[in-house]
Amino acid sequence: MKRILKAAILGATGLVGIEYARMLSEHPYIKPAYLAGKNSVGRPYGEIVRWQTVGQVPKEVRDMEVKPTDPKLMDDVDIIFSPLPQGAAGPVEEQFAKLGFPVISNSPDHRFDPDVPLLIPEVNPHTVSLIDEQKKRRDWKGFIVTTPLCTAQGAAIPLSPIYMNFKMNGAYITTIQSLSGAGYPGIPSLDIVDNILPLGDAYDAKTIKEVTRILGEVKRNIGEPSMQEVSLAATTHRIATIHGHYEVSYVTFKEDTEVSKVREVLDNFRGEPQDLKLPTAPEKPIITMNEDNRPQVYFDRWAGNPPGMSIVVGRLKQINNRTIRMVSLIHNTIRGAAGGGILSAELLKEKGYIE
Repeated sequence: MKRILKAAILGATGLVGIEYARMLSEHPYIKPAYLAGKNSVGRPYGEIVRWQTVGQVPKEVRDMEVKPTDPKLMDDVDIIFSPLPQGAAGPVEEQFAKLGFPVISNSPDHRFDPDVPLLIPEVNPHTVSLIDEQKKRRDWKGFIVTTPLCTAQGAAIPLSPIYMNFKMNGAYITTIQSLSGAGYPGIPSLDIVDNILPLGDAYDAKTIKEVTRILGEVKRNIGEPSMQEVSLAATTHRIATIHGHYEVSYVTFKEDTEVSKVREVLDNFRGEPQDLKLPTAPEKPIITMNEDNRPQVYFDRWAGNPPGMSIVVGRLKQINNRTIRMVSLIHNTIRGAAGGGILSAELLKEKGYIE
């Protein structure tokens, strides 16, 4: 039996924070022990949190007092989960890492530090070795590991087995993203109701930058050159759905490639989390669908076991001999954030980085 790990959740009342609280309350060996907030310190969590997810506030956290984000108060905490907003997260996470805490961050502040893993456990688990360099270079007792942008994960997870096994030439991605990706309270209603809101060139570029790094760290089964020869582009949008990012990719190849072979690779994709049978690892990281009208956000965003941890891929179609279309759907606050963070912690535990 594994030792119980006590977890602190920073920003515990936010949309990702509540998913951490929900999922960790059911976890076999990582338990929520410290709920940090900014404006609700001293009050019971169940009294002040806006529980905008499935079920009710778990009894394990309902009466816990919301506390300050102060490492001096966390002597018995083993791991930090940080879904803090951009800008605020960076210095706070560094403070915790310097003091010896393992930090799993969903923030963008450290995603492109060369010694910080940008981790998708099934895709690039070997990058956790960057932690050794990070601790040595920065003279830290602890470390920071980041998870990618939820939008980037929705594209990168299904693209990874394709890039791993085929001579991929490029991918052109269009995203249709849910409101929860903007946090709470999110987008003003008059900006999003009866509208599709383009997220702009900067968000497009951020998405591609992260996908490029992730694919560049994939261990390939074919002897092809690096990502320098792969062309990627994205156009990103937000619409008035609550959870679930829907992404359409046109994938091009350097040679004739059959859609049936691509489907087979996607359907058979597994990684270290599945081999290790980690508690938060879905049996199938990618679920492929044959119906012409699936996936759909409402019906398929909770796919997998645990719910929401699988990417659903459908509408696979041969456009021409060297182009294939696919649609992917990711639950952005689960697989794309809290669930991905918990799965990362489980992998780090297995590899000896969290004791």
